[in-house]
Amino acid sequence: MNSDQIHGHWREVKGWALEQVGRVTHDPWKRIAGRRERLLGRLEASLAESRRIAEMSFPPPHTAASAEDRRRPAAR
Repeated sequence: MNSDQIHGHWREVKGWALEQVGRVTHDPWKRIAGRRERLLGRLEASLAESRRIAEMSFPPPHTAASAEDRRRPAAR
C-alpha cells in the first residue's frame, strides 16, 4: 500500500464521518459533502492501485546512456 492509497482511504473515512454528522444534525448538505468526499477517496485509492499495477507491468524506461551505446558502431 503506497501513500496515495493511504490518502485515498483516509479521505474516504473523513467523508464517512462527515456524512454521519450530516445524518445526526439532519443537514442534507453535509451528507452530500460526505458522500462526495467518500467517492473521491474511493477513486483516489483505486487510481493509486491502478497506477501501481501499471508501473509493475511495464519495464522502466531505458536511460540515455544505454540508448547512446546502442547507436555507436561496433569497434572492429
